[in-house]
Amino acid sequence: MQRDDTDRRIGYLALAIATCAAGALAVLPGLASATPGVPGIDDTTPSADVDLAALQLTSSEASPIVKWPSDPPLELTVYKTATSPIAGAASTSDAQCASAVYAGLDKTYDGSGYTGLNYQELTGFGSKNSYSVISVASSYDDEHAAANMVANTIQNWTDCGRKKVTGDLSGSTQTRTVNNVVSTTDDIYLVNNITDDGGACSHAMTSQGNVVVEVSACRSNIGLVKQSLQLANKMLVKLP
Repeated sequence: MQRDDTDRRIGYLALAIATCAAGALAVLPGLASATPGVPGIDDTTPSADVDLAALQLTSSEASPIVKWPSDPPLELTVYKTATSPIAGAASTSDAQCASAVYAGLDKTYDGSGYTGLNYQELTGFGSKNSYSVISVASSYDDEHAAANMVANTIQNWTDCGRKKVTGDLSGSTQTRTVNNVVSTTDDIYLVNNITDDGGACSHAMTSQGNVVVEVSACRSNIGLVKQSLQLANKMLVKLP
């Protein structure tokens, strides 16, 4: 008996549907592979190159924060710049805690994995006070490496509380005492009381993305407390 043409057409239609379904399934792995987090697919975003020098503080940014109210308008000038850490921790009385006292020190950055560094020192003089603002911007492979750098520093500086460090890395021999260590999981600031001139330095470190910033702001006679963290945040807001 001859098959009805209708049956034949139904058979062709079923075959076509099955073929299309198989083709759609074959495409699915390609779609899935474009989805972030799929095993075997690198979905990490490379850290963008950062112009570290562009993050540095200007006189107009730093002066209002560090200036003693009775001093005339303060002009801070660039005294020193560098693209590598400052040597000298070993020459101090306590190489381990020197990093809590001096910004940009080799002891702080050696072995940290930094990929770039920019150091700047601003200095200025008021009617009764002298000022110094050291700021350091450093970059890392990714935000995890930067956060790890800050975490290690928090631990080290905290361990140095109440320690005295004598050195001449600031241009003259000074004895500084590490005091008032305050930290969160993301940042730290402390005070270095200077025995010789009655002043103090505010020292801080924090990070954003793959960039770490460190600031030490010093004022003679009447010291500073939390101003370094304010200055560090002024640097971070310049990040793209």
